[in-house]
Parts: sequence; structure tokens; C-alpha cells
Amino acid sequence: MERFFAAELLKQKRSFNKILLWLAPTVTILLALLLMRGRFLLAGAYNWWYMLILPGSLTMIAAFTAVKERRKNRHGLFGVAIQKKKLWAAQVLVCTFFLAIMCACFFVLISVGWALFGGNISLGQSLAASFVLFITYAWQIPLWMALADKTGVGCAVFVSLLCNNLAAIVAAGKACWWIPFAIPARMMCVCIHVLPNGLPMEAADPLGDAAVVVPALLLAVMWYAGVTYATARWFEKREV
Repeated sequence: MERFFAAELLKQKRSFNKILLWLAPTVTILLALLLMRGRFLLAGAYNWWYMLILPGSLTMIAAFTAVKERRKNRHGLFGVAIQKKKLWAAQVLVCTFFLAIMCACFFVLISVGWALFGGNISLGQSLAASFVLFITYAWQIPLWMALADKTGVGCAVFVSLLCNNLAAIVAAGKACWWIPFAIPARMMCVCIHVLPNGLPMEAADPLGDAAVVVPALLLAVMWYAGVTYATARWFEKREV
């Protein structure tokens, strides 16, 4: 598996995906600087990040990885005796690694913003939020890889933004918060006390109940393992 991972990482050396790793967090901060002022700067940046730019850029990374390989016929690997599940798993792991880098870059930039402008979100809250977003968005990587492989990048990005935003608006604040697409928005209510609409949460708001954190993270990890396994099985059985 290590060789598969190293090979997939090498393929990304000159790809647009590597540019997205720093471009997406930077655009988020600049957008917040232009549209938000004062103590709401950090809350605005996080709202743009987890509602729009993170899911969009993550889907593009996953989709570009899958489509690029499809166009190159997996470099002829379907014609030799290899374990296709390992090839798929390696691609998922590389995209997961990229997600971790993006979340880390955003945390660094948001920390600089906090140092320069202050805000109502502490560094501890920001670190927790970045970690939680990494865990709760990772499961979507194999899903969008598979969808892009079948339908293309544009369709995958559109469906991703639709599902993530619709779930955040409709389900994150309700009893059905456990719907996987709604989990990141619900966790941000707990971590940084910001609602999906970008408004600060009231101190006594029940959406801030930390009791949902452990079940949410466990669900996200289970979804990651389950979707990765299911899509790897699909990939193993598909033809060139």
C-alpha cells in the first residue's frame, strides 16, 4: 500500500490540486476580509469555509484525481495483474492527506487573522473546528471520486454543494443532524458557536450541546470506512 500511496502522490506533483491546497484557504480569508469587519471576521471566514469553499475545493480535488486517472486509463494498470482496490484506496488516502493540508493551511491563516484583528473565536476553538471539519468531510472523498468517474467534475461539484448546503440549512439544527452531510455544520455550532447562516449563536442555544461531538465523529469515521470500502469494491469490478 505504501508504494501505491507514494505513486499516487507523485502523480499529483504538478497538478492543480496542489495549488488548491493553499488557494482555497487564501481565497476564504480574503473574501472574509472584503465582506466582514471587526469581531465577525473569523466567524465569517469559517462560515464561507465550511459551507462553500471547503466542500467545493475538496470535491474538485477528488474529482480531478478520479477523472485524470480515467482519461489516462489508469496508466494501463487495468491491463496488468494488480489489486485495483489498493489503487483506489491509495487515491482516497492521497485526497485525504490533501484535505488535512487544506484544513491546516486554513487554521494557520485564520490564526494570523486572529492575531491581527482579534475576534470572538479563540485559537483553541479554531483548532478544534479545523480538526472536526477534517474528520467530518473526509468520508465524502470516495463518494465524489466515484461520482466524478461516472459523470464528470462539474456534476460532482454541483451535487456536492447542493447536498452540503441543503443539509446544513435543513437538518443541522434539527434532530436529524446525524445525516452525514449535515454533521459538519452541526459540529461548527458546538466548536465555534456559529450557525449555518453565519450568525453568532446565543449562549443558551441547545445547538451548542457538546454531547453530540463523539457520536458525530464516530459516525463520520464509519461513513469514511464504509464509503471507501463500497466504492473500492465497485472500482474493482468495473471494466476499463
